[in-house]
Amino acid sequence: MREIFIKYNPYKVETTVTIDGKPVKKSSMLNMEDRRLQEWIDELPESLLEECNTKSFHITFQGTILDYEDFQSVIADARENGFEITCEYIPAKEVKDKEKSIEEIFEEIQNGPFEELKAPDMVRAFRNAQTGDFPVNVIATMSAGKSTLINALLRQKLMPAKQEACTATITELKDSDATIFHAEAYDQGGNLIMAVPELTLSSMEALNADSAVSTIKAEGDIPFVSSEDVSLVLVDTPGPNNSRDPEHKAATYRMLSESSKTLVLYILNATQLAVNDDNNLLSHVADSMKVGGKQSRDRFLFVVNKLDDFKKGEDSVTAAIDKVRKYLEDKGIHNPNIYPASALTALDIRTVLREMKVVGYTEEELDELDPEVAGVISKVKKINKNGELHLEQYAPLTPSVRAEIASQTAEAEAMLESESSQERSDGMKQCIPVFKKPGNLRNRRRLICLVAENDLLIQRFSG
Repeated sequence: MREIFIKYNPYKVETTVTIDGKPVKKSSMLNMEDRRLQEWIDELPESLLEECNTKSFHITFQGTILDYEDFQSVIADARENGFEITCEYIPAKEVKDKEKSIEEIFEEIQNGPFEELKAPDMVRAFRNAQTGDFPVNVIATMSAGKSTLINALLRQKLMPAKQEACTATITELKDSDATIFHAEAYDQGGNLIMAVPELTLSSMEALNADSAVSTIKAEGDIPFVSSEDVSLVLVDTPGPNNSRDPEHKAATYRMLSESSKTLVLYILNATQLAVNDDNNLLSHVADSMKVGGKQSRDRFLFVVNKLDDFKKGEDSVTAAIDKVRKYLEDKGIHNPNIYPASALTALDIRTVLREMKVVGYTEEELDELDPEVAGVISKVKKINKNGELHLEQYAPLTPSVRAEIASQTAEAEAMLESESSQERSDGMKQCIPVFKKPGNLRNRRRLICLVAENDLLIQRFSG
């Protein structure tokens, strides 16, 4: 039995692998360099077999509990395929542990001999970092589906998505425990124009149409994040081809140049690549990613949207994603995080079909449904029947997320086959989470949270 040691640091994206106490060679398949764990963990058993010519291993894994869960999932599959693997876990410091260590170091500094480190500005900067917001800047060119994707993440129609009402302001959506969103609107000079106690789609459309409004700051519940973990702020910025305020374009490029302190969700239209505005924006993205190295690279998530517009037999999802990868590489963006998506389908499932069954209707019942509901049900069924549009198979999902999707699918299918009419009814509704797969938003939400926590730690260390 060969002794394998793996240490993975998700904060620095660094991996150390030794075999029987000796580091692997540079040419080894096990030399992961700066690859994220989710990029190589599925290949680990076969890589070990190729390297060691045996299926018998004792593996010690040092890392965070989330990464160890993904490691365990892969090892469980390997055991079913004839591998004999025993595991040992060495916990790494989690986010809360690191925050505690930082606080202790700061208190030690405050009790130390260096007066300049006790200055009020220094203390204020540290406290601001502890409670600071973490922005996720969502950028795209026209018609990429940016507002629709944000609405899908929010599970409600809040951002104007009509072509004639595209984003013309900067909108900041901050997570809080409030059940409804409330907002304040500001002019170009930062002066408060009005407060909106209950923000709705119609009030957002009115604010966007008001030429005096430059920035909207809203607070409410962002479903995929807990405010206890990170003060996340989704920042919806106007595309450079659609901004009535010249400062907005400058702000977008300034945000890209400061990307070491923010996460960027870049939306691409799968049906319309290589437009000039995309070219200009991506050139700035590429320059920004080169400055920050691998940590900067991980802050950019590229979402390829509108893949559900493809027709079976006429378009290829795989070819489209390969085209996007090649397109980004031509711009100097290597090893990008690419997430295929069908934002509109995900939004419709989370709004139009909320609490409704998707299957099990008679022809008469379908005829009696609201046309919008019937249309969404029809679209979801077509997507589910077209295996190429099950977009989770193309995304860099973690093993645990893949297992979660498989588990939900099996659970819903079992309910549909049940002899109990109540279970069949529940199964028809349970299909809703399964049909969320085309949007593939779950893993992206988790990645946003993890990167946000990581970056807050980096900011606190770097001051």
